[in-house]
Amino acid sequence: MELNDNFPRINEDVKKILMQSQSEPAFEGTVLEGKERRYTVTNHNDLDKYIDIFTQNELAIVLDRVLGEVESKRYDEGKEPYNSYIVINTDEPYINEIIEVMKRHGHFE
Repeated sequence: MELNDNFPRINEDVKKILMQSQSEPAFEGTVLEGKERRYTVTNHNDLDKYIDIFTQNELAIVLDRVLGEVESKRYDEGKEPYNSYIVINTDEPYINEIIEVMKRHGHFE
């Protein structure tokens, strides 16, 4: 993946996060240990609580542009323009049951 690092907020730490293709360090000690990150999920309540409104607005503008482009390209490829997901925290007591269901359907390797 080529990264446009001309944007002033792309620093070395952010570059490392965006470019990593090995196992996700944040997964160590969880049921996802050794897996690569495939999705980025942010809790809206955390954004409201911890991120100032100016930064939230900046994020909304960037996400709108990025997701609009992804949707357009998916549409061009004959795919549904966007997906919907159910998110489950890995510290939930029933996570192993969820993983077993996912394995049975070939969605957890």
